[in-house]
Parts: sequence; structure tokens; C-alpha cells
Amino acid sequence: MSEVDLLNVSAAGRMLASTRASGSLAVLPPAVLLQAAQRTGGDLRLVMRQPESGAVAVAVLRAGQPTMVFLPGDGRSLGELMLAAGDIDVGVLDMLVEGRSTTAASLEELLLARTSVPVGRIRRLLDYQGRQRLLEVLAWREGFFELQDYRGGGETAFHLELPGLEALAYRADARAKSLPGLLARLPATPANTLVRKRRGGEKPQDQLACEIVAALDEPLLLTQLMARMLVDDDLLIERALRLGEAKTLVLQARVSLAPPPRVGPALDPRLAAVVRQVLARSRGEAATPAAVSLSAVVVAAAAEGVRFVTRLASPAGEGELSSGPGGSTGLASRTLELGDGARLCLLAIRPEALSRGALEGILSRVDALVLLRSTDEPAELTRLQQFRTVVRAGAGHEPLTIGVDLGRSLREWGEFPDAVLGLTDWEERPGGWLTERLVDALLAATAARSA
Repeated sequence: MSEVDLLNVSAAGRMLASTRASGSLAVLPPAVLLQAAQRTGGDLRLVMRQPESGAVAVAVLRAGQPTMVFLPGDGRSLGELMLAAGDIDVGVLDMLVEGRSTTAASLEELLLARTSVPVGRIRRLLDYQGRQRLLEVLAWREGFFELQDYRGGGETAFHLELPGLEALAYRADARAKSLPGLLARLPATPANTLVRKRRGGEKPQDQLACEIVAALDEPLLLTQLMARMLVDDDLLIERALRLGEAKTLVLQARVSLAPPPRVGPALDPRLAAVVRQVLARSRGEAATPAAVSLSAVVVAAAAEGVRFVTRLASPAGEGELSSGPGGSTGLASRTLELGDGARLCLLAIRPEALSRGALEGILSRVDALVLLRSTDEPAELTRLQQFRTVVRAGAGHEPLTIGVDLGRSLREWGEFPDAVLGLTDWEERPGGWLTERLVDALLAATAARSA
């Protein structure tokens, strides 16, 4: 990040700074845009989308400082962190998610009003969440990054206490280099790696190692340990692995939730070409680049959306894997590699449970909406159609719209989507079959739209 870059961005003031990499390095990466936001001191929103992973992140800033960092489906929602740390139970999490859908209050406000969790603890969790998410997105180099004026609501009520941007950027680079190797050394994913103390092991020598051992009065999953200690994931995993080598700790896979290494669902090799065709038609591009990502937002009740997205990503012959007991936040994110550089990026959301800043940021560049219906209730259809109207008004474009009837071949839709897919026995079908049907529906939607 050179001084010239920063001066160029600052000279633009509060502009709409956007770059779309299309396979090449982005001109203005997130660190530069955040630095520009700090210099302008404005109320802004930074929307970031990484094609490689399909991840989307939204940062809301007040007076140039981040007040919310949203990265849906990363397992670090405030409710998920508190559940992992033992601050709340499943019933409270479900109550909070439902409360977000029926009131205008933010999750933080609901926590203060309906739980006994101290405000200091909530703020420390928010700071940790924001830091972890910024460490991830500051390492992004390719994608779509857009800085825009934004007057927020509840998401600007809390001030995040974060390190300086230069320190965060330095840590982000170090984390990006070390974390993949550290994860590869674990017996399972952090959510499925159990950590416990071993008798007779070497005594820990440094402060972090002592704190880790002290926190393990009972065996904990690595994600639980992170949520209780609020330590950066790469630092904690590295130290836990070192303590394991010193025979101080035991790191083991939680067998029931750590099956043998899996590959993605078995997919038709022609799907990549179909996705390229869909993108060429819907985006109006004469030729698609070597690497392409089609992003689809799945809208449904919390349970159905998460189950559907997880099911699509399940290999043939396997059911969905649970990351452990717990309530559902209504968020799930999966990226399916279709071959030949093509990807299908899926994000399940429950719109009424999200803040306006997060929701608008997610929808700013989505290629398709997938509206799930699981009942014949008029209220469900009304809710989905209203959301479709909101997207048209706020996204600046109208994504392809797919209606999916779960458990039925076809329901009445009123205002008809671009295409409708009936899945009578979707829970018995392999993930690859479901993915193929969804991509076929997307192609049909592009044909209907062009007609």
C-alpha cells in the first residue's frame, strides 16, 4: 500500500470507488479503501466479494471507523460465538434469531434487553468478531470492492475497538500465509477438533500457552476455545499444536463428526459450460474470463435455507454433516467447484434477521435469487414476493429469479419467477443431482429473461 495509492484515493473524497478484477489484481484492495475511508471520516459502506471463495463481506463505517463487519456463513456470527463460548444456550440463540425477524432492534440490543450477558462481554465479542473478519478480508487481492456513502441504522450503534489499520494489514498477511498450513496439521476442522489436557506433559512456558491450558478445565472444541479466549485463530491453533507436540495437550478428531476426507458432490462435467453460458447471457458479456463465479442467494426460513444449501454441497450418497449441536442463525455459505474454473457460490440468508447495511451489501452484486417454498401458506409466498420487490428497488439490477418448490412439483406463484423448479424428493437426492437441476433452472431463467 503506497503513499501514492493513498493520496490518489483520498483525492477522490467520498466517491464510489469500485473495481472488478475479472481474474486480475484489483486496483484498489480493501486495505486501501479502508484507509481512504479513515481519511475522509465519512459514513460509508465497503462491499467486498471474492470470486475464488465466493465469500462476500460488508463493513459499515461511521466517521471513517468500522462499526460492523459482516461475513455471512463464516461461523462467527455473534450468536454462534456466544453459543460456542457458553454465554448463551440454544434456546436463547433461537429466541434472538426470531427476535431479529420480528423487531427492528439489532442483535446487540436484543442481547442487552433479553439476556444477562454483560455489555462488556458483548463488546469484547464484537471486537473479536470484527478483527477476525478484517484479518480475512484484508488479505483479499482479487474481486469486487466498492466503497459507497451509507447512513446506517442499528449497525452503527456500537464502536469497535480495533488495532490500527497498518497493524491489521500486517497481521492479515501473516495469517494468510500461516493459517492454511496450520489447518492442514489439525486432525479435523477446528469445529471438530477436541482439545484436552494431558497429565504429565511439559509445563507451558509462555503466557498464551499458560492461558490455553488454564482454560481447559474440561475438553473443548477449538472453536469453543477461541470463543472463550478471543484469540486470533492462527495464533491459538499454532500454540495448541505446539502444546500437543510437547505432550501437554491432546488434539483429536471428534469421531462422530469427522469422517474421512471428502470430495464435493459428483457433478456433470458439462455444468461449467452451462454456468459460463448463464453468466454471458445475464451479464451481457461477449466472453467470460478464465475463472468465473456465479453467486446465488437462497432465501427461505432459517432451517430450510441452511438445509438446502448444505444438501447441494453434499457428496453423492452422503447426508449433510452437522458442525455440532446448536441453533441455526439462518446463514450458510458453500462454494461448489464445477471444473474448468467455474464456481457456484451459494449463500442462504434469512433477510428479516439481517441489518439493512448487511442485506444491501450482500445483494449488490448477486447473479441470482433462489426463493424456497416449503408450504402452501399465502404468508410464505407474500414474504418471498415482497423480498423480490425490495431487491429490485435496492440492488440496482434485477437478478435472475428461481422459484424452488420443496416437496411439491409446482405451486401457484402469483408473479411468476423467471423459472420454477419442483423438487418433490429433494432430501433423498444426492447433492450433484440437485446442483444440476438448479443450474438447468438458471439457464432456463436466462432464456425466459431474454425472451
